[in-house]
Amino acid sequence: MRLRLVHTLALTLLAFTGVAVLALGGLMAWQLRNGFGEYLAARDVQHFERFVGIVEARLGRGGGASDLIAGRIDMRGLLDELNPRPAGPPGMPPPGRARDAFPDRIQVVAPDGTVLLGPTRIDRIDSGPMVERPVHANGQVVALARMRPAPTVRTGAEARFLHDQYALMAAAGLGLIVLALVTAAWLARHWTRPLAAVQDATQRLAQGELTVRLPDGPALAGRSDEIGDVVRNVNRMAEGLQQLEGARRRWLADISHELRTPLTVLRGDIEALHDGVRPLRPEAIAVLHEEVLRLNRLVDDLHLLAMSDLQTLPCHMADDDAVALVRRLQGRHAARARAAGLDLTLDLPGGMAALPVRWDAGRIEQLLANLLENSLRYTQAPGQVRLRLEQAGDTVRMVVDDSAPGVPAGQMPQLFEPLYRGDAARSGGPGGSGLGLAICQVIAQAHGGHLVASASALGGLCLTLDLPQPAGLARHRPAGSTL
Repeated sequence: MRLRLVHTLALTLLAFTGVAVLALGGLMAWQLRNGFGEYLAARDVQHFERFVGIVEARLGRGGGASDLIAGRIDMRGLLDELNPRPAGPPGMPPPGRARDAFPDRIQVVAPDGTVLLGPTRIDRIDSGPMVERPVHANGQVVALARMRPAPTVRTGAEARFLHDQYALMAAAGLGLIVLALVTAAWLARHWTRPLAAVQDATQRLAQGELTVRLPDGPALAGRSDEIGDVVRNVNRMAEGLQQLEGARRRWLADISHELRTPLTVLRGDIEALHDGVRPLRPEAIAVLHEEVLRLNRLVDDLHLLAMSDLQTLPCHMADDDAVALVRRLQGRHAARARAAGLDLTLDLPGGMAALPVRWDAGRIEQLLANLLENSLRYTQAPGQVRLRLEQAGDTVRMVVDDSAPGVPAGQMPQLFEPLYRGDAARSGGPGGSGLGLAICQVIAQAHGGHLVASASALGGLCLTLDLPQPAGLARHRPAGSTL
């Protein structure tokens, strides 16, 4: 039989309460027995000392020690004076004395040991040492009073009193155990009910049911303790798994679509050449080569993104000049910008001739080329594309601005998702594959920087790249200086 958590918690709480009740009850019973015995012993000694006082008072009123020696003092009279008793009903005999009663345990002896009052012999038992008090008369010790302490095992009313107290403690302990059982069962259910819901939800998640969620109510997610944290974490985990599964399916669908487009073009051209519809000329070979190159670039981009997911993108850091890099990129894209009716400009801080950096020049050049390619492809003519280089503290900032059209604010966070494009087309036309900005973000993160998108003051899109500049590198050099 499987022992469930509710049973374990209930049994643990019950066992703890039972042990605590038994320990406390045993301690109280032991303390009651000892304390009650000490109280009775102290009261017995006080009773004995009162008896000694009565004997001394009788000697003082009579002839002193001679009355005691001559036997003119009666033990019964002394005891009646010690414990006055009301007369019983006519015809009823006096009550009998219990065993080990007070008169059987006391005696008065002369200095030489002769018994003057009480039993001739008092047997010593394990109740303790004999209690002795001197008896004075006219300022002198004339006798010695002795008392054997009462036995430790109580009888009669004393025993009944202890029995009643033990019974009361046993009943109270049993009541506490029953209350603990009820409380433990309630607490165990209260604690394990959300855990059972978590168990069911995680089992369904493991079986692929990613839409499952735990109810967000006071009994579960509304709790402020660790169980509430677990419930909320399970809901967040389920939501994350659902998003990842959706992204995986969308990724596979987008990749298959992007690969199918150039493959379809290649297949059509090859079939046309095979069937003789198109003659095998250099122009046809050039078209096939261009499609193969495009397919190769797409596969390389997909491989780059896959590698970045598996591990950090490998980068070979080396000293470089950021100013020379952006000038080189402007010169490479200037002709294409003019052909597209766009004005490509480069903004540098006044007097900046060089900006020493340490990064993978090939990766950063690929990143900026993708940003410029994105702007040149989507900006409408006539328009502007501006490349700006800045330095803020230990950060190198490169900004690519373009004019209309812009990107809706709701689409800004999705621009860096793989295969995402603002337009709905997925063909291999001017829209591209949708991998460029995702690759840019991967490269920026591999260099310890970040890339963000925002609305441009020119009316289009503004892409800002911030990269750290390692300590120890020189600041930008003014014009006319050399590296």
